[in-house]
Amino acid sequence: MKVQNSERLHIGIFGQTNSGKSSLLNYMTGTDTAIVSNIAGTTTDPIRKAMEITDFGPVLFIDTAGVNDKTSLGQARIAKSRQVIDKCDVFIYCLSLDDDMQILNELKKKEKPIIYVASKQDLPVGSEISDKYKDLAPLKIDIRNKDDRLKIFARIKSLEKKDEPTITKNLVKKGDLVVLVIPQDKAAPKGRLIKPQVMTIRELIDKKATAICCDLTSLENTLSSLNKKPDLVICDSQVFKETSEIIEEGTSLTSFSILFSAFKGDLPYFIKSVKRLDMPLKRVLIAEACTHPPIDEDIGTVKIPRMLKKKYPDLEIEFARGDSLIDYDRYDLIISCGACMFNRTTMLSKVEKAKEKSIAMTNYGITIAYLKGILDKVVLPD
Repeated sequence: MKVQNSERLHIGIFGQTNSGKSSLLNYMTGTDTAIVSNIAGTTTDPIRKAMEITDFGPVLFIDTAGVNDKTSLGQARIAKSRQVIDKCDVFIYCLSLDDDMQILNELKKKEKPIIYVASKQDLPVGSEISDKYKDLAPLKIDIRNKDDRLKIFARIKSLEKKDEPTITKNLVKKGDLVVLVIPQDKAAPKGRLIKPQVMTIRELIDKKATAICCDLTSLENTLSSLNKKPDLVICDSQVFKETSEIIEEGTSLTSFSILFSAFKGDLPYFIKSVKRLDMPLKRVLIAEACTHPPIDEDIGTVKIPRMLKKKYPDLEIEFARGDSLIDYDRYDLIISCGACMFNRTTMLSKVEKAKEKSIAMTNYGITIAYLKGILDKVVLPD
């Protein structure tokens, strides 16, 4: 399975205009991904390029617009660059002689690794840059030398690599039998499974567990054909209640959405926040990471709003798609999808902003289980 961008280490390239960011991106990836020129403001929207670093793994480089862009669209470009900050696991900062360090101070507040680069070592100004910022121990990069990129890759590899989170966490161990209930409705893409399902199945294989897939209509028959009770049943959130009524009492049950709430986000905060549904609500935001057009019986635009309106007839419900900016102060509660299209850093940044504003935030699966009165019967990953 091809590694999706959301599962790659995100590395943002920042600096002033004409500091060599786009040249560095092209140099590291061996491509002409970014347009390069001496004209300030050449890079407009962030440019992304995925690659695999040998003996490390998949990464996503993000080239950003210069943060001192004085062109007519400069402020819009800078705003886009600032949005990238919340997505990054690592920062590369390209130094320049006239650097005001403003954006660098913002990067430092994130407490993420910063790799300083004194590029342009192929020009006379290169040595001036490296001398001026010698206290930062910048990597000296000469794009004429193809091996200089190895310095950056080595620095990336040297960064402390934390244990990678797993989807099923403590809920599945070697030898377990897991049944996955995957409804094939209008929302299901023809001929393929959606990303959370594929990723979960792959992880079960890696854990040397047995994965058996079925839809809701064949669940009863599937269970009766087994010679033992499943150690875990994972279902789509839309069929939570129906699945709970079919499986044997005492069988561990969870959903793809709940698993991803822990894999991508902050499960304890989501569980705490869902209780906001017991209080008066004026306005709720439903945030969907995907940008697919909504269809009949769509979980985010139809099913959850229907459930909410049943409890709160006068509730105002607004929607956000993709990586739209959120005005957190507008809402009493934010309900997010499983965020499989975001990297974990992006989702945690959104949760952190909600916490700072004291805004409750939860996700689809937790909301559905709570409104259907079965959240206390669902197993949660540690």
